[in-house]
Formats: sequence, structure tokens, C-alpha cells
Amino acid sequence: MKRLFITLLLGVCVHTVTAQTKGNPQLGLRLGLPFGGTARYFFNDANAVEGIAGVYSGTFTVTGLYEHHFDLSPQTIQGFGWFIGGGAHLGTRKTDGNMKFIAGVDGIGGIDYTFPSLPVNLSLDWKPAIHFNTSSDLTDFAVSVRYTFGK
Repeated sequence: MKRLFITLLLGVCVHTVTAQTKGNPQLGLRLGLPFGGTARYFFNDANAVEGIAGVYSGTFTVTGLYEHHFDLSPQTIQGFGWFIGGGAHLGTRKTDGNMKFIAGVDGIGGIDYTFPSLPVNLSLDWKPAIHFNTSSDLTDFAVSVRYTFGK
């Protein structure tokens, strides 16, 4: 019985997202930290890459992320899911009147909703960033609103 429960639980966890459409790029705004633009591309229903160009507190970063998406539609409503991933960033930060180059690694995790009848995607995420040469940003949360092309 215990093995059956674990197998079912793992099956639910690895179930891929069916709300996304393979190959349809998404472009939109990230409202939070960092504030800026976001673009996402799905290779298949579960694997995507996202690019973020953002600004905050004298800092500009460009971030590249790999994300793995999981579908929660069978347990909730159509189009709802969650995702987790990671990547890296480059940018500049103004400290003590000087511009300083920054680089580091990022994590990302959040929830995602794609409207079934509209070409709109919403997500809420936490994106901690560890900078190699300056203080890290571990409390970066944002809401992203994206238009899905070709849907």
C-alpha cells in the first residue's frame, strides 16, 4: 500500500503541463523584483527557457533561466500549474557612486496560470539571486503578465 501511494504521488508530481503550447513564445512584463521584461519559450509542455531584463535599486540584470513546469489542472482548474528552475545572471550595480559588474546564479519557483480562452499567462514567483561579488538578493518576488503568441 505504501509503495502504491508513493508511486501515485510521484506520478502526480511528474505529470507534465498540458496548458502550455509547445513552441508558442510568451512576452510580457515582470512586476516586482526585478521589474522589467520577461520572455519565455516552451520546448515542449514541461520544459521552457525564460529571459528576464530587469532593474531595481540601482541594479540592472539580464537573467537566463531553465524551468520545468508541472500541471495541476487535474487537481484544480484547467491551465493552473507550478514550476521550478534555475539559471544565471549578469549586470551592473551602482554602489557608493561607482558602477560595479555583477554576476551570479538564480533559482526560480512559482505558480502559473494560462487562461484557456485568452492568450494571456500569469505567474507569481520567487527568484532568489546569489551574486558572486556583492550582496545577494534572496527576497525577490514578482508577478509576471505575458501574452502568448500563436494561441
